[in-house]
Amino acid sequence: MERLHTPLQIGLTLAMVLCLAFAFWKGGRALRLAAAGMVLGSVLSALVQDQTRPEAAQWIIMIVDAGYLALLVALVWRTLQGWLMCAAALQLAQVITHVSFALNPEIFGRAYISTSYVLFAGLLIALFWGLAKKSGSDHETGPRTG
Repeated sequence: MERLHTPLQIGLTLAMVLCLAFAFWKGGRALRLAAAGMVLGSVLSALVQDQTRPEAAQWIIMIVDAGYLALLVALVWRTLQGWLMCAAALQLAQVITHVSFALNPEIFGRAYISTSYVLFAGLLIALFWGLAKKSGSDHETGPRTG
């Protein structure tokens, strides 16, 4: 598993843990699922990262990120909350970042990683936005038809 080397990595990890704790304490179902999915995806990504070729496209991490995107889209489908739509859009950008890096390996690894950090920070902000809106009720609209 990747170690936390930089203040940014440590700060984002602490913010993620704080977000998860508040989501389970004060958040509604959608927020709890979104926060738990974010933590699960982060742990899985660290476990499956190809340490032997960090400069190569990380296909398994892209699959993990696509799975988290599917969760967020399913939650948006049920709840239609602004913070959740923002989180799903940021996660879509993360998946597109993986695809872009795979299609154009001339993109330097630092740009790829920096983009991932910025998108992860944005995702955390979206989830904290959900907490700030007191999303305890989730205002579920029910399954969409047609």
